[in-house]
Amino acid sequence: MWRSARVFVLAALSLFEPSLCAKKYNITIGYLPCLTGELRDRQGLTISGALSIALEELNSNADLLPDVELMLQWHDTKYDTVTATRLLTDMSCEGVVAFFGPEGKCRTEAIIAQSRNLPMISYRCSDYQTSTLSNFARLEPPGAQATKSVISLLRYYRWHKFSILYEETWVTVALTLENHAKRNNMTVNHQRPVIDGFKCCEEKLPCCAPGFWYQFIQDTKNKTRIYVFLGSTSGLIEIMTAMETHQLFAKGEYMVIFVDMMTYSPKDALKYLMKTEDRSAKLICPNTPEFKKRAQSLLVVVSSEPSSSYEIFTNKVRKYNAKEPFKFPDVFGSKFNKFVSIYAAYLYDSVKLYAKALDEIIKEDPDPLTYTKLLSVATNGSRIVEKMIKSSPYKSISGMSIRLDENADSEGNFSVLAFKPTTYRDGLVHCASSMIPVGHFLQSNREFPEYKVNHGSSIDWPDSVKPEDEPSCGFLNEKCPKDDSQVTSLVVAGTLAVTLFCALVVTISIYRKWKIEQEIEGLLWKIDTQEIAGYLGSGLVWSPSKLSLASGISGESKCCTQIFTTTAQYRGNVVRIKELKFSKKKDIPREIMKEMRLLRELRHDNLNSFIGAVVEPLRVLILTDYCAKGSLYDIIENEDIKLDKMFISSLIHDLIKGMIFIHTSPLIFHGNLKSSNCVVTSRWMLQVADFGLHELRACAENDFIGEHQYYRGLLWKAPELLREMDIPNGTVCGTQKGDVYAFGIILYEIIARRGPFGMTGTEPKDIIERLKRPKQDGEDLFRPDTSLIDAEDFIVSCMKDCWAEDPNLRPDFPIIRSRLKKMKSGKSRNIMDQMMDMMEKYANNLEELVNERTRLLIEEKQKTEDLLHRMLPKSVARRLTTGEGVEPESFDSVTIYFSDIVGFTAMSAESTPFQVVNFLNDLYTVFDRIIRGYDVYKVETIGDAYMVVSGLPIRNNDRHVGEIASMALELLNAVKSHKISHRPNETLKLRIGIHTGAVVAGVVGLTMPRYCLFGDTVNTASRMESNGEPLKIHISPSCKQALDKIGGYVVEPRGTIPIKGKGQVQTYWLVSATEKAIQKRPVEGEERPLFRRPRRSPRLADSRHPSLSGGVRQRLSSAARAGEAEGTRGSRCSLPATNTTHSPHAARRSRPDTRPRHALSSIASSTACENDADSDSEAIRWTGVRCSGLRCAHSLDVLPPARRDALVRRQHTTRSLDADVAVATVCSDPVFNGTIIGIVTDDPPRDEDSPLLRKTSLSTKMDRTRRKAPEASYIEFYKRWRSLQNVAEGKGERKTPRFTIPWLLGIFGAPRGSSSSLRRAPPLLDRESAV
Repeated sequence: MWRSARVFVLAALSLFEPSLCAKKYNITIGYLPCLTGELRDRQGLTISGALSIALEELNSNADLLPDVELMLQWHDTKYDTVTATRLLTDMSCEGVVAFFGPEGKCRTEAIIAQSRNLPMISYRCSDYQTSTLSNFARLEPPGAQATKSVISLLRYYRWHKFSILYEETWVTVALTLENHAKRNNMTVNHQRPVIDGFKCCEEKLPCCAPGFWYQFIQDTKNKTRIYVFLGSTSGLIEIMTAMETHQLFAKGEYMVIFVDMMTYSPKDALKYLMKTEDRSAKLICPNTPEFKKRAQSLLVVVSSEPSSSYEIFTNKVRKYNAKEPFKFPDVFGSKFNKFVSIYAAYLYDSVKLYAKALDEIIKEDPDPLTYTKLLSVATNGSRIVEKMIKSSPYKSISGMSIRLDENADSEGNFSVLAFKPTTYRDGLVHCASSMIPVGHFLQSNREFPEYKVNHGSSIDWPDSVKPEDEPSCGFLNEKCPKDDSQVTSLVVAGTLAVTLFCALVVTISIYRKWKIEQEIEGLLWKIDTQEIAGYLGSGLVWSPSKLSLASGISGESKCCTQIFTTTAQYRGNVVRIKELKFSKKKDIPREIMKEMRLLRELRHDNLNSFIGAVVEPLRVLILTDYCAKGSLYDIIENEDIKLDKMFISSLIHDLIKGMIFIHTSPLIFHGNLKSSNCVVTSRWMLQVADFGLHELRACAENDFIGEHQYYRGLLWKAPELLREMDIPNGTVCGTQKGDVYAFGIILYEIIARRGPFGMTGTEPKDIIERLKRPKQDGEDLFRPDTSLIDAEDFIVSCMKDCWAEDPNLRPDFPIIRSRLKKMKSGKSRNIMDQMMDMMEKYANNLEELVNERTRLLIEEKQKTEDLLHRMLPKSVARRLTTGEGVEPESFDSVTIYFSDIVGFTAMSAESTPFQVVNFLNDLYTVFDRIIRGYDVYKVETIGDAYMVVSGLPIRNNDRHVGEIASMALELLNAVKSHKISHRPNETLKLRIGIHTGAVVAGVVGLTMPRYCLFGDTVNTASRMESNGEPLKIHISPSCKQALDKIGGYVVEPRGTIPIKGKGQVQTYWLVSATEKAIQKRPVEGEERPLFRRPRRSPRLADSRHPSLSGGVRQRLSSAARAGEAEGTRGSRCSLPATNTTHSPHAARRSRPDTRPRHALSSIASSTACENDADSDSEAIRWTGVRCSGLRCAHSLDVLPPARRDALVRRQHTTRSLDADVAVATVCSDPVFNGTIIGIVTDDPPRDEDSPLLRKTSLSTKMDRTRRKAPEASYIEFYKRWRSLQNVAEGKGERKTPRFTIPWLLGIFGAPRGSSSSLRRAPPLLDRESAV
């Protein structure tokens, strides 16, 4: 109706315009490309120009549609079905007579076009359902068309058995291929779908795993030889790699056929063999036999390559893309060309085929052409498509001849690719062989195309032999004759194997049955009486397991009511014993033995475990686990125990879990459930006890139980079970519903805490009788009164349901658990677990604290080791710290360096001691930094003397003389540029002497040990220094010979000079070094300074000493500032100063008694501090600082003398190497302000004769007892610098110290001469161990 009306309207319009008949008739065609949207490979932007070319050629062609002008209307479908259908409807209403497109999905659009019989010709559509529509034609060959070429290829090479592997998008092609194979009597061994690799990894499916393809090939390789893969090239590479891993290509027995619907291009021919998408450099093919065999085992069915003239067409398409009506911009410019795919040819051919079919239909009618007639023919889709089918094959613009099948689908033109040598070369590809066409398919009227091999392009098979589709004997060796003898052997072997297997099964069954019988007879559950200890056999034995819970589990507490039970020791564990007595000898039947074995195997957290039984003629002892908290009945009756909601919930749910386990176990029911049969462990976990062995328990005699106790024990039994007890000779075991009734009574008992039936005042016997009596009409059930209990409604409701009269109305325990779940309030564990969680959190925090303290301890240990290694060589220090002695060792050749400062004595006399110390520290700091770059060891510094040695304790062959020589030259250069801080205008004059010879080295002394050198070499080196000249290096003849031996040093002879003890000796000057000399090594890191300057210079009465031999001037100590305010710069403390206005006793109270800590001893002595009134006052009078937990840093001046009775009591004392005087140290945190050489401990005094120098290397350990620190003292140990002019221990008298140079020399070590004046100290209380 609509179609005829439209034709009538158009015809009427033509009558009013007769002038148009002389002109061309205009008809409009529709074009529906996809320019935007979600379609991944959109073609509209690159091929639309082909449509403009076709229209231009048709409108200018005088032979084809001479009276018709084709107009164009186009719109972007955006790859959306709704948008495309709306555009199609609007365009058809506007007079569009035919449609080209849409791109992508087209089924819905084709159906709409069919409703109006408008022709629709698609250049790219993947919907297979549209092939059945009469008005629809498709010039893009569908994937199903390629299956015909695959079948022709398989038939040509006689491959009648193959497997199909396909991805999800190729399922229609795979089904079509399978149908074609069945029609041609071919066998499909496997048809397996696979998922695209990109989708697998995107959705994290199992196929993304590396071994997926390996397992896939493993499952199919033994039943096929030919694989046909339908999918992407990445999937092809993965399957080929998996086959190569299985070594399927090694013998050339397997082939893979791949189908590619894209057009062949020599540039992309290697994409079937390797991944070329991500390459950024030149592609080089592997030149290996494995790669060649892999490539030769692949055949590709691909759309044929267009002719060479197709390139001219694509260039023309690019130009027309930028013209009207599309005007697509060229974003790449002249640098790159847009790739124009084969779809441009399909679009061009579709317009040409439509025009040709329309022209033939018009010419078939001899009547003159009118506009009405033109519209009638142009809009007849089924007739035009039918004419297109009849006019095929057609010559495509791509140069190929293409046919349309009966459904107007293009059959395409396919070729076969194989791996062969090629002459094609590309700038980015360097491969001598590639996948090139070796054959093609000829389309004809037959169902399948004919395969033709290209001239001179035969396939290079792997191993030069065409693979077969199955082995010669078949996949299962079914085609080869079998040897009868081999068959017989197999039958005999199989029969023997079956016989042996049956014999083994029978043997195992018999053994298992025998084992069970042995277990039943008592091998596992039966216990010997001798194994039980502490059970007297009669009476009761006190046990701590049933104490009142108010006193915990302690057996020593007798303050509360105690409950007793029968316990004993079994294999070191406390167990509970229940004794069953019999009046006559009782034989244990087999069924009870089997039940005991079953009870022993039952294990659950909420079941009281059955351990075993002692079987005697007149009694049976049942052993179960011992529970420390007693029974649930004991807990309920104990008013001292407060049961809150958490306790009640935990106990009830433990009981429910235990009963659920019993009901699902072979026991089926408990039968005697009551509160006294529920025990509680020490972790407050409830366990169900006394289950099973009903027959044995019923036969036992209970003489000591009275009538009241007997009937009270029946209060938990269900009414129906009580009625069964009246049956003569009947044994009442129990039921699951009876256990539910007992649970209801226990629930009431826990919550009400008034007994099983509350405060009824009725005797148990009367209660039992009322329960047995059936319910009368209008009478309420006799049950506990729930009106007086404080419980929530759901608990009361569950309680009443549990003791319902009808057993069938009682809920099961799983239902009870769900109904009482609200009692837990979100808590899923018992009481002990919640307490353990709290303890775990505390333990975790404690662990972090311990780790932090351990880290701090390691850091302090590292600091101690660093300081120790500055005092002694590392190898020596390591032996001392492990408790080993250091044996004296002789060294044949070492080099010793001595240096002295010329004029140092005069400079010291004119400078303050503090200035001298600062000067020497600055100088020796420079020296120490320099010698770190050489293999030398600094022996000591004595005043201005500096002694260094090389070649020990680790020998370095002949390098020692070069190390010392290079070091001396660098030290000499450093001295020349060094500035004295308090005398910047004076030049420092250093005198250096070097000698090479033999020495003996070892550790001497106990307190503050030194690694010392002995021998004439030391004296000679000192003579070289003392007989030298300022700013020169004086060396001995032996040193000169050693330098000449290694080379690299410039030496000048000095001449013969007299040397004390040596006579006339020829000596030399070391002038410089060459490039061959020993070079300084790079040094990493910086050593931490030990010297620390006070905040204020010490005050002196006179800042200078007139001379070393002159009179002595009195000098004030820094302690003279006692009148200054506390916290001033007169004293430097390591902690903030405390208030010093408190009394000594107050100070003593303010310090807690703490355990003395181990501290490191300094060069100066350390003692404990006792805060009595006299010592405090004396300390304040001389130092101005109270002993208040602060460490005071004094100057290096002489300390004032103190009275003997004012000295602090010494708990720990160390002995100085230069003066045996004990010096008091204030109590404070340790401040590292001196060289650390030992550790002070709080061990008891030991003998002073424990040697460090000994022959043995084994460390000794002694057990010591700690001495308890005095309660009134707060003892700490410190390191500090101090002067060697120490406090004289005279009672009430004061001695004036001497101002001489030895006080300065003592700071840096032992005096150089033997005439040093040292004062003796009283015997030491504690000994210092050098480590």
